[in-house]
Amino acid sequence: MDTPRAAVKLSDISAKFTEDTLDEIVRNAGGKRCISWKIPETNFTKGDAYLSELYRIQLTGEPNEPDREPMVVNVVVKTIPKNVGRRNTFRSADFFRNEANFYNVVLKELYRFQDSRNPKNPFKDIDRCFVAYTDGVNDFIAMDDLGQYGYKTASRAKGVGLEECQRCMRALGRFHALSLAMKEQEPDRFHEIAHQYVEETYYDARLKSWYNNFLQVQLGIARDAMAREYPGTDLERTMEKFFDCDLYDHMVYLTHARNQNSVINHGDCWMPNFMFHDSTPAMRMIDFQLARYSSPVLDISFFVYSCTSQELREAHYQDLLDAYYGGLAEMLRDLGSNPDVVFPYSELEKELKQYARFGCGMGIESIPFSLLDESDVPDLDKITGDEAIAIETIWILRPIASQAGRLRLTDMFRHATDMGVELDECLRCIRSLARFHALSFAMKRQEPHTFQTLVNQLQETYYSARLVPWYRNFMQRIVTIAKEALAIELAEDPAAYSASFQRQVESFLDGNIYGMMVELTHTRNQYSVITHGDCWLPNFLFHPSDHVRMIDFQMVRCGSPVLDIVLFVYCCTDQALRSQHYDQLLGAYYQSFSELLTDLGTDPHETFPASALSEELQRFGRFGCGIAVESIPLSQLDESDVPDLDSIEGTEAVPLEQIMTVRSIKTRYGRRRLLDIK
Repeated sequence: MDTPRAAVKLSDISAKFTEDTLDEIVRNAGGKRCISWKIPETNFTKGDAYLSELYRIQLTGEPNEPDREPMVVNVVVKTIPKNVGRRNTFRSADFFRNEANFYNVVLKELYRFQDSRNPKNPFKDIDRCFVAYTDGVNDFIAMDDLGQYGYKTASRAKGVGLEECQRCMRALGRFHALSLAMKEQEPDRFHEIAHQYVEETYYDARLKSWYNNFLQVQLGIARDAMAREYPGTDLERTMEKFFDCDLYDHMVYLTHARNQNSVINHGDCWMPNFMFHDSTPAMRMIDFQLARYSSPVLDISFFVYSCTSQELREAHYQDLLDAYYGGLAEMLRDLGSNPDVVFPYSELEKELKQYARFGCGMGIESIPFSLLDESDVPDLDKITGDEAIAIETIWILRPIASQAGRLRLTDMFRHATDMGVELDECLRCIRSLARFHALSFAMKRQEPHTFQTLVNQLQETYYSARLVPWYRNFMQRIVTIAKEALAIELAEDPAAYSASFQRQVESFLDGNIYGMMVELTHTRNQYSVITHGDCWLPNFLFHPSDHVRMIDFQMVRCGSPVLDIVLFVYCCTDQALRSQHYDQLLGAYYQSFSELLTDLGTDPHETFPASALSEELQRFGRFGCGIAVESIPLSQLDESDVPDLDSIEGTEAVPLEQIMTVRSIKTRYGRRRLLDIK
């Protein structure tokens, strides 16, 4: 091979980036082999890559056809930093491994699936990867150099206009559609790649010590911006409520919560990772180091809050959602799936309500970063030694100097407040429960005989002494899972839970939980009402007009209203929301209860005073713990683990534990979610 003299050698890029690699790149570009190469002067800046080093290389390749001119392949090579301290500080090996898996396995499988369906307009909006290699030391990823085709990134500081944003949202919708269609049509293979080849590289309980202090710096910058632009306002108080929790833990919750709508996410949807063609509507997505498997709204909200202005959001937020869903629905149909079945627009609205806060969490980092002047970007290669150092000691973020920059950050919360988030849904549910319970109190007071007649027709369907043989072994399996979760968490982080807490949990799990639940569901007093019995989120339907409808009353019973309250609170909220808004939820419950009871002609302070609610919570609150021991392990099941109940053969009942094969909780997030209930 004719190798010219060059200032940079191949080994300077990576010890594993060899002439064989160049041949592989040319072959993957459609040629036969590399016949020469050169490394030109690069114009990359310090802010172009925080987790890697960048090189450009131009290859001349021998074509497969003998009479053709030599081909030119322009490549951008992203490599793991040579500086070991920098590499360890930013955990570069984890990010390179995740991105290499995305290109080598995940994207290839998504494209294979797409090709098998032969769509009219295939998705090809991701930059082509020629080769990706990782070993934790010599990692590199060689990509097609989009600059040669006229692609450029937009300004980080200025953002982009509506047309560019719609192009990005449409591309995200089409990308997510690949996951949804493959999950429907090839579920086993999809779950294999999603769970084995995509890892959470940013928000995970094991990474909290790496990132949390730097996150606190970002929170300080956000508070400073709000205090300077909206001092003493409701917006400032709203932001403080948003931050009045362990934000990192909440981001862990949002990234790890999965359901039938979860997709492969880009993960890092800020403007530098979208490249726009200078003369056509074409665009390309780059940089998948943060790819994750989670709600599609994580990508949507990240993009909306990090890449658009408040003015654009106020005028065109619905246009952006329409562009996203239009691209998704069109792609799904092109792949042979029905969007109205696989992911109807109503599901997108639900996901937005539940997960849009993620965009605010990412925005407090990405917006200050996007406003940095190049002179403020640190030289990461000045890190000395091999040991990792605290991120906040090398990335010195300061309060945002410009009013425009501060408003860009604070207005993000203004829009999120206007849109509503998960708390809003919880408040709507708890108010509906309260009004439902008020009917019982009023009828019991005004038509006691009729009310008692109704109660006598109810039958306990879940917790009853006669059902112990049906449920005993399954409950034992659930308790074992909870004990395993406690043991693992105590071993990994002994300081996280006190000895007193450990004793309380062990005592609870060693007790007769099913017997306790039988006692609590059968105890009646003057405050007993007709309860829903199974009030977790899937049994609440939401309308954009704020109306709520409750469904599925198969477990309706007469019992303390607290049975419904604690079931909802412990099964439908995370620790961050409870620690921040528990009193607000109870206040909303009692206010709605009192309003309807008064409207029905009964005095709430005489019939069920607030002090009685507090006493009932003390007496029956354990019910929530008992429910959570079962419901949280079930909620952690992968879709692939959910049994096909129609596979039961014959007419005889089979033991629950044989068909409901609940496994140990794999993630630290899941284990902590269970232990946080206690």
